[in-house]
Amino acid sequence: MKYRLFKKFIIIFILFSALIAYPVSADNTGHVYNFYTSISKTGKGDNEMFEPEGMCFSPDGKLLAVTDTHNNRLKLFSVDTSPTASVPLKLEMIYGDLWPWDNRVLPGDHFDKYREDDYLRSRYPDPPTHLYGRAYQYGQSRIRPANKIPMDHFNLPVGVGWLGTTTMLICDTGNHRIKAMKLNGEVRFILGQEGWKDGYFHHPLGIDTDCAGRIYTTEPRGNYLRDFPLDWGQRMRVQGNRIQIFDTDLKPSKRLGHMHHMSGRDYKQFKNPTRVWVDLNGDIYIADNGNHRILVFENNMKKKEEIIKWQEYSMRYPNSFDVAKNGWIAIADTGNHKILMVDETRELRQIIGGFGTENGKFIKPHDVRFGPNGDLYVLDTGNGRIQIFKGMKIEDQFPRCPVPEPIEEPIQTQPLEELLPPPVVNKPKDSY
Repeated sequence: MKYRLFKKFIIIFILFSALIAYPVSADNTGHVYNFYTSISKTGKGDNEMFEPEGMCFSPDGKLLAVTDTHNNRLKLFSVDTSPTASVPLKLEMIYGDLWPWDNRVLPGDHFDKYREDDYLRSRYPDPPTHLYGRAYQYGQSRIRPANKIPMDHFNLPVGVGWLGTTTMLICDTGNHRIKAMKLNGEVRFILGQEGWKDGYFHHPLGIDTDCAGRIYTTEPRGNYLRDFPLDWGQRMRVQGNRIQIFDTDLKPSKRLGHMHHMSGRDYKQFKNPTRVWVDLNGDIYIADNGNHRILVFENNMKKKEEIIKWQEYSMRYPNSFDVAKNGWIAIADTGNHKILMVDETRELRQIIGGFGTENGKFIKPHDVRFGPNGDLYVLDTGNGRIQIFKGMKIEDQFPRCPVPEPIEEPIQTQPLEELLPPPVVNKPKDSY
């Protein structure tokens, strides 16, 4: 009898502990997201993706751009905004592809070429027998000139954003640049090249724009400085860990973090920042991946808020997030293979998913976005797919920025004859 009572007590204690460790949002509030449908699968076909790492809705919510990272391409989907759409996403365009297997850029040294057949077979189901060279990446000692990189191809693109509704901004991460591309595939401009000065990049990861058209980018921690590896406290000095801000003329204007400072958790210190997002008030949200937190700065660069953990839950390498119009935040907790739903009071209301391949489970989710009608879009990176969840309704999530007021034409007060230039009188030519 005592053994049975003790066994029941242990079971009740375990169940109670599980409820405390894994809180879920109250069902009676209605703010619970449930799995709805899944788009794509792992592969290199048109309807497949291989470890995609970034996505972003257009400001009007009608298009979704996804970086198919390890296929070196960008995919553009049109969005069906009807609440009962059975297929919410329709593939419209694919930009770029594997590169430089077309031999346009030859390897310049031993570090630019390899023949690792086993590695290639693990990445692609049916690789070619011989691949010529490889994409330039991982910061070798020689910097490839920017004019030697094909304009129409990508090298491990990660972050994506929008400049208006017709121009996509892509973090061409392996090529250390930002590419602005129109919907028809025309390259509008290229921002930056490999380097550590302001306006240069070293593996840019995240990108966003505010309503004024300013561009915000993030860069992770790079290698230590070779000439000055230690600071005054004999701590390792590293490169990167910064957020750059570009004005509408594409010139760098502000910066958060410092390229020469040691990684840390102090004010304006980061460790591998991955994503950046700017709200209507100009507040800057940053996913400080290595420090397992989300930071919020005011538009004057003063620290405003830190979202790092709750009493029963701690984040592990949060890679991305999105903020709804009602103040809720969806966080892609990549290291824990989960999506966190946090309300406007910063209370953890729901934990979605866990490690797995079935519907509603994730493997390294790298991005999450609130879509039209408040639907939740999760970029399930390890499974090569987009999972869509339904629940909370947000009617005014799009358009993201306020629609500009129409410009009134000035009232014409002068007669038309006075506004026109004087008539030209043809003078007779001199005769000889």
